[in-house]
Amino acid sequence: MSKKLIFAAVLVMVVLLLVAGCGKKEPAQPPVDPPPVDNGIVVSEFVGSDSCKGCHSDVYSEWETSWHTIKATQGPAFGAEMESNILEWVRNDWDNLLTYMIVDQLDKDTIYVATEKVALEDVDFVVGRIRKQRYATYYDGGPVEVYKATTEDGGISWTLNMDETFEFEGNKERAGYKFLFIETRPNETENPNYYGEWRSWQERCIACHTTGFDYEAWDEAKAEFVAGQRDDLRDIFVADLRVGCEACHGPGSVHASSMKADDIINPAKFEAYEDKMNTCAQCHTRAASSTKLNTANDLRGFMLGDNYSDFANWLTPKWGTGDRNVSIDGKGRRDHQMDLDMRLSRFINPDSYHADQACFDCHSPHRVGNNPDNLRLKDGIAEGCVQCHKDFTMEEALDGRRGWEKAEFPNWGTEYGRQPNKQHLFNLNEEGLVYGLSPEQYHWVLKDGGDAKTQADWSGIWPWNKEAADAAGKTTFVGAEPWNQ
Repeated sequence: MSKKLIFAAVLVMVVLLLVAGCGKKEPAQPPVDPPPVDNGIVVSEFVGSDSCKGCHSDVYSEWETSWHTIKATQGPAFGAEMESNILEWVRNDWDNLLTYMIVDQLDKDTIYVATEKVALEDVDFVVGRIRKQRYATYYDGGPVEVYKATTEDGGISWTLNMDETFEFEGNKERAGYKFLFIETRPNETENPNYYGEWRSWQERCIACHTTGFDYEAWDEAKAEFVAGQRDDLRDIFVADLRVGCEACHGPGSVHASSMKADDIINPAKFEAYEDKMNTCAQCHTRAASSTKLNTANDLRGFMLGDNYSDFANWLTPKWGTGDRNVSIDGKGRRDHQMDLDMRLSRFINPDSYHADQACFDCHSPHRVGNNPDNLRLKDGIAEGCVQCHKDFTMEEALDGRRGWEKAEFPNWGTEYGRQPNKQHLFNLNEEGLVYGLSPEQYHWVLKDGGDAKTQADWSGIWPWNKEAADAAGKTTFVGAEPWNQ
């Protein structure tokens, strides 16, 4: 056979092979093991955001550079390349900062702070980056020399006394990743109040800064460690260190295996307001405590479709008196309270356009922080708000402080709320100021066995909690000062 014929035969074979392969597609992602089955029910598990990249590359690329990926990052203890996760000015000034580890609490006004500074290379985790940043290092629960730091304003600010040292005997209950005394900001400043969180990251707030935190595995590991059956508590039991796809779409192993749209949650298709709202409110909230661990402040264990109150105790409003968390009329005063504002708006104006809106109607969870013209909104103000509000200015409409007397420790009794752009209560009073409930709309519940004529026996509740309180057989009241009725 001539060389030309041999070449032609080979060419035909190559073409046939190519044609034969044209109908085949390489798997969009690595094969995923079949999901487990429990009593005949397929159980979906967390597989991590990178499992979504192959099929959802466009959305993944937007999310990959969004702010949701930097709520928690590894520190230099995981490698020198992780130093960049710490703000540059902080790295440069590290030796001059109060980089002491908070060890434990003596009482509500006193915490123990280790006397030895934490080296930059010993920072395990970095929490936050956009507005503020905190740092955590591992503590084994053993004896350590400490200073005392005290507060005179209920924990708002802390003063470190370095004139005297003490020997702390150790407490294995406090082992884990512990926060440092400093809290820094991108504008090259420290929080002058410093930080007083004495619990570990795992037992306090990890679930909102990561995806798929397994609180049951953590609880088991901690019990084993305290009992001397485990070497350490370095495992953080999360599926993804970032706030990833499965935080909003639920565990993805079944979907990754089947590739069926029905096997994953799409929050945009939720019909119930509670389900839509809780997609974001599972983290963008301020709970009094977790129902799974009384020292925690997150909704650990929450899955989309669950009831908020099964995983968190609602913050208690102080109607008419106010406190650090809530103004006298119900406006939120601290971080992570957007959901409370929006729920209150829904109660005040149930037929308004905003009543049925959830967070993701205005914000894009996939690309928050990626839009240089509008870091948080899906569209600009001109494309959104001013279509209905011709004279709209965000600084006024979302300013819960404008026009109200300032509130500060210990004088909380005003309508003063959150700073411009932060208040999410869509309600203006006759003077055009952001306002919550009027006294005749305050909601209360009487403590079990309480005296209806005693003010201390009445607790404020949110309007949306009244139905459950009534169903539980509790005494409720709507209006001002039920103890005077």
